[in-house]
Amino acid sequence: MKVNIDSLKACAVEILVACGEAHNNALHVAENMVRADARGVTTHGTYLLTPIYNRVQVKQLELPTMVKIVNDDSATAVVDGNDGLGAVAGQLAVEIAKKKARQYGISIVLIRNTNNIGSLAYYTEQLAKEGMIAMMSCNAAPAMAPWGGAEPFMGTNPISSSIYTGEDNVFSADMATSVVARGKIRKAARNGQSIPDDWAMDETGKPTTDPNEALKGTLMPMGGPKGSAIALAVDIISGILAGAGHAPNLKSFHVTEGPTGVGASLIAVDIQHFMDRKDFSAIMGHYKESVKSMKKANDMLEIMMPGELEYRKEQASMENGIDLDENAATALRSLLQKIGSDMQLDIQSS
Repeated sequence: MKVNIDSLKACAVEILVACGEAHNNALHVAENMVRADARGVTTHGTYLLTPIYNRVQVKQLELPTMVKIVNDDSATAVVDGNDGLGAVAGQLAVEIAKKKARQYGISIVLIRNTNNIGSLAYYTEQLAKEGMIAMMSCNAAPAMAPWGGAEPFMGTNPISSSIYTGEDNVFSADMATSVVARGKIRKAARNGQSIPDDWAMDETGKPTTDPNEALKGTLMPMGGPKGSAIALAVDIISGILAGAGHAPNLKSFHVTEGPTGVGASLIAVDIQHFMDRKDFSAIMGHYKESVKSMKKANDMLEIMMPGELEYRKEQASMENGIDLDENAATALRSLLQKIGSDMQLDIQSS
């Protein structure tokens, strides 16, 4: 089914405010979630409203979110998320990183004591559209073994890189350091679907196509030992350096087992400090043309730049509505009912 984007956002805000979040914070969080849904990244979308609601019920989430800056030193800063909604801490980090990069050319902001911050591209693309290059990473609950291991140690520890192009469609790559994000395995389990045998291992360390067995076991790192090394580096920078939790002690946001301890890092580079932004944009335009005009492999119809597919999906969603499966719609309706709201999702078509 297709859901009106404004309707979905309004429902998300309604649920977040009912959970105890401040209205302005709820707007930021809802925007982050709905944009992920609009891009087809539903594992980081309004699906997260259910674990938020569940955490609130057992008092394992501090709402309204009260973030604070605990260290502010020239081009660096540390933000404490106060065990609130991660998207609030993430947005504050963007604002701080942008201001400092404008002044110093480069900045780094670390986040500690937060929770799931959603799609990292949401933050890095904001900076890229301001004439910057941005990289963001965060750690997560144990889901993947270091290369050669057979038990969960570090999280899927995603990284996002976004680069200014002079266009609304910036260069943007947002990916987990595992072969696939764990959310996709959770989604397969919810929908009773199997998974490819190169996504995860069961508890014995053998590849599995059963998502439920995969959730008991470990995810496989992308690129084998290379992905494993990157995931560990993310944990060290976003966890240990930030003063946040780190492997293997973080907890899952999707289970009410206590504070997650999640940390994140955001680096911003102001292009104007290194070369004229217009010159950089022109070079990027030629660079993009060179990539897309290459001889295509096999039956490929088009070579896309990183982030281009998601951008097109978002534009289509804004015009035609967001694709939402019945399970996701049912979960939202259930939450609206639980908070006593008479708000309804605006279904555009099926």
